[in-house]
Amino acid sequence: MARFELFIGVWNTTGEVLATEANPAGGLVATDTYRWLPGKHFIVHDVDARFDGKPTRSTEVIGYDVAERRHFARSYDDTGVSEVFNVELSGRRWTISGKKVRFRGSFNAAKNRLSGLWEMKRNKAGWDPWIKLELV
Repeated sequence: MARFELFIGVWNTTGEVLATEANPAGGLVATDTYRWLPGKHFIVHDVDARFDGKPTRSTEVIGYDVAERRHFARSYDDTGVSEVFNVELSGRRWTISGKKVRFRGSFNAAKNRLSGLWEMKRNKAGWDPWIKLELV
């Protein structure tokens, strides 16, 4: 988990929400806060976001599953939805893979800016671009 240290801190997030089958286009502003739990085996990620002014909050726990030999994130939001994701940090590339959404992004060379794209699974086949975002 040591390489995940680059997330620790408070990030200001901005984004462009793209129109999909399920959602209209709009804007996103958020504060993402990452902190270690004691022992540095898990990171807690708190999100305080506004989609076109409408508040959305969630908490995520990031860790490593020894039995499955993979990093994971478990997310819980203010609507009662909980999801499990596979996450991977490879060099400067950050990926989050879930059943209904996924993210592909990368850090800049200074590792103080993360840019990427969330995609949402279509009702039929394939994925739609969903949210272009940047954390600084």
